[in-house]
Amino acid sequence: MIDIPAVLDHCPRCGGQILVAVSDGLPTRADATPLTPQAELAALLDDRLTYDVQPLGLPRRPYLHHRNSWRIQAPRKWPVVGSHRCPPGPHFPRPQTKPVDLIIPIGHPIPDQPPF
Repeated sequence: MIDIPAVLDHCPRCGGQILVAVSDGLPTRADATPLTPQAELAALLDDRLTYDVQPLGLPRRPYLHHRNSWRIQAPRKWPVVGSHRCPPGPHFPRPQTKPVDLIIPIGHPIPDQPPF
């Protein structure tokens, strides 16, 4: 399946920060805030999908992987986010801006003067 890394964007309807990606060939919009195990259970009971935010590639970019029953039972390795649902009430969306590419740093930065 085709996967495209997540970018940080704003919801066109409510203006909240969301992650926009393609996961398993399907367009995906997820809240940018990681979920605790209890919040993940509440999201699943609310008929929202949950995703692992897994860094892959060089440079490291976040990919969203759907959490099926096997991934939910296994210990967590990466942050978990839930699919986006706009809150009820009136919305005042922000003007559309360009999405932000996310790159996850790995390791320690190399100093200008190495110690050797």
